[in-house]
Amino acid sequence: MRRVLALPPYTRRTCRIDAAARKVRDAVVQAREPAQLLFEDLPAACGCSSIGAEPIGREQRERFTESLRVALDGIERAYPALLDRTRVSIARDLSLPEAPAELAAELRSRSRRIREITVDPSLAGFVLRAADEALDPDDLLISLRAQLADRPPHEWTDADEDRFDVRLADVARRFRNAEALRIAPDGGDGGLDGGPPLVRLAVARRGRPEQERVLSLRVADAPRIDALRERMLAALGEGATAAPDDALTALALAAETLMERAADDDGHHDDGGGHE
Repeated sequence: MRRVLALPPYTRRTCRIDAAARKVRDAVVQAREPAQLLFEDLPAACGCSSIGAEPIGREQRERFTESLRVALDGIERAYPALLDRTRVSIARDLSLPEAPAELAAELRSRSRRIREITVDPSLAGFVLRAADEALDPDDLLISLRAQLADRPPHEWTDADEDRFDVRLADVARRFRNAEALRIAPDGGDGGLDGGPPLVRLAVARRGRPEQERVLSLRVADAPRIDALRERMLAALGEGATAAPDDALTALALAAETLMERAADDDGHHDDGGGHE
């Protein structure tokens, strides 16, 4: 009872835990009489027989206690799992590292770059919080979740998580558009405020929408990116027919395809659908 009732409101409401954990949680939350909870409701929630006046066998006892332990562990993981999912969503939609400290540091620097040119109210509130130096990484993420869903995550319902996903996708698009405006025509901002340099990639051709992406060049990613670039240049340079214009055209079409796929992925995250 203490373990369950000490958990945040989100955990007592969510359906995004497995069925067995949900049954145990509901039995505890709705309990009115200790004996009925212990001898009837909890065994039933764990898929075991009720415990009567007769002694129960060791196998039944161990199956019940193990099922109960697993269910309680699953209940306690519900809120940390929510925080993990939403952190990964922020990292994915804004092309940030997933580690909280690295995510917060890069998001702060990128937010400072666009703060002065951000006039869109739906983006301005997000950028203002994201640039806040007073918050540690965990508190910064809590603040962003609360801003996007209109309430702190420990009070969310499952509908609030869906609302967060939709609003995050919209803010991320606006954020990237603002970054594209911020990059100077002479080659970028050079890593202003100690953040990673940004690169704007755009492909346009008649009859198709222009594709644009702002990308971060992080020091930690440099060896992997350099190796990939060298493999691509080697592949494009093979053969006598690999003229520079042919290679650039192939790269442009490949970039267009990759950006379309990224846009499709963003659309899937922005459909407002529920989680299973």
